[in-house]
Amino acid sequence: MTTIALRWGRIVLGGFLAELILIAFVIPVNLAGGGETAITVVAVAGSYVVFVPVAWWLSRTLPRPVLHGALMGAAAAALYIVLAVVGRQFNPTAPPMPFIYYVAHVLKITGGATGGWLAQRAAARPRITPAESHV
Repeated sequence: MTTIALRWGRIVLGGFLAELILIAFVIPVNLAGGGETAITVVAVAGSYVVFVPVAWWLSRTLPRPVLHGALMGAAAAALYIVLAVVGRQFNPTAPPMPFIYYVAHVLKITGGATGGWLAQRAAARPRITPAESHV
């Protein structure tokens, strides 16, 4: 049985890119004076919504797209957790990460897997050429 290597570059790129897009949605909410609740809602819901198209886009030509998408979400969650831990080293009085952020991390992984699943479905669909459509 042959194993197919994971594309770690795309996994890390997908996680990083989706996090950047998520930040791009959260910053305007913060600048517009959105309260902590509004920011949390955008960040948590966006954790799923943003990862679906990013994982679909980056995993559509890869083998095992569902796994690749889920790992994109996991890479983003790991990146966020590492930054939070490092941040606490510089500010030990910072509050701990709220539970809802862990929910957001699970949603990142789920959103990535969903995007990979959509890519897998699209790849499995038979392509109809223009010549075949007139038959």
